[in-house]
Amino acid sequence: MSDIVVYGSGKTGRSIVKLLEKLHKNSVVYDDLHGFYGDGGFSSSSIVLLSPGVPPNAHGLAEAEKCGACLVAELELCSWLCRGRCISVTGTNGKTTTCEMIYRILTDCGRKSRLLGNGGIPFSEQVLDVDCDETVVLESSSFQLERCRTFSPYVSVLTNLAPDHINWHGSFENYRKAKQNNFIRQIDGYALFNMDDAAAAAMSDDCRCAKLYYSCDNPRANCFIDGSGVTVRGDGREIHIDSLFSQRFVGHDISNALAAILACACVGVSPNDAMQSLKNFVFLPHRLQRTDSIDGVTFIDDSKATNVHATASALGCFSEPLALIMGGSDKGESFDSIFFHLPSNVLQVAAVGQTANAIKESAARYGIGVKIFDEYDEAIRFCFHSMQPCGGLVLMSNACASFDKFGGFEERGEYFKKIVKEIGIENSKN
Repeated sequence: MSDIVVYGSGKTGRSIVKLLEKLHKNSVVYDDLHGFYGDGGFSSSSIVLLSPGVPPNAHGLAEAEKCGACLVAELELCSWLCRGRCISVTGTNGKTTTCEMIYRILTDCGRKSRLLGNGGIPFSEQVLDVDCDETVVLESSSFQLERCRTFSPYVSVLTNLAPDHINWHGSFENYRKAKQNNFIRQIDGYALFNMDDAAAAAMSDDCRCAKLYYSCDNPRANCFIDGSGVTVRGDGREIHIDSLFSQRFVGHDISNALAAILACACVGVSPNDAMQSLKNFVFLPHRLQRTDSIDGVTFIDDSKATNVHATASALGCFSEPLALIMGGSDKGESFDSIFFHLPSNVLQVAAVGQTANAIKESAARYGIGVKIFDEYDEAIRFCFHSMQPCGGLVLMSNACASFDKFGGFEERGEYFKKIVKEIGIENSKN
């Protein structure tokens, strides 16, 4: 019987097992569905290595804690083994894009780097291959940070903070504390905070290392939009980049780009070189992606908006008349903040999926009507026809996860594109 238990049999769990094999350590795998895969049990001598998908209320987790086992998060284990420097990015939204931007800048500037973590290649899969002169760009979710007790990257970034995954963490306070683990134990290095997000900026009060701020318009920040360019200041120096972002960058993309420029400056990359790299940056799909225009109506796929904060941010990016499609699987969030601040250019709201009734009830509290549909294709067609007389946009920005009807936000976004293509074919025949 091994004293090392890998909790989780999914992608990251399998990666941890392979890591242990490279370290010549024996382990046994456990998950709540199958129990132990082989001879095993929890005890006071057990070291339990946690995959990020293990929820706080998991049955086996309670049993392991009761036995006095030592619980170690995958992110924490890898931070002990990693020989390179880590830039760890967390936040409710913008993590993936910011990480992609940082990685692109480092690569374009000839820096050895790897992009690992949430939703991509597990940290444990490549941690032993990281050299001393490499930078690991980590996308760190609240799930990964939940159990961290010593994690201390060289550079941490907090993009924003709003309620999310409440059904998993149990409360917003627990979620906030998980995010706090990205920087709370940093003594050396730098912690970066979004000054335009009040909740994120407030969390900097708990930081003990050097604090830096970025902002789209606040000149007190260390990196901010300054007239026709961007100013970066720190260590007694101030650099002005006489260049702005292209029209492809909407509000939150600009904020993410400023975070990336400042993070790369912390590891010695010239802000001018960083800006030059971002001129050619290609955004990932399903993030405010314009898919097609039909009869004066433009369709926008924002399937990656899996929480209320993301959809509220998306609505702030447009002034054209639009029809909004929302809904999906329930994460325990309230939709009130969307409808309390609903922009006047939103002419129609359609709701689909598990949360459709909750969305309609929330909107009704603010005198806003919502039409419920059983299927996405019905909602998309309704929104298209409702916008044809005036033109404008059909925006699918769900404010919810996708798992009630789809395998992930990518599948949901691809289905949206499929229906839009069908509408285009149908419209061309009329």
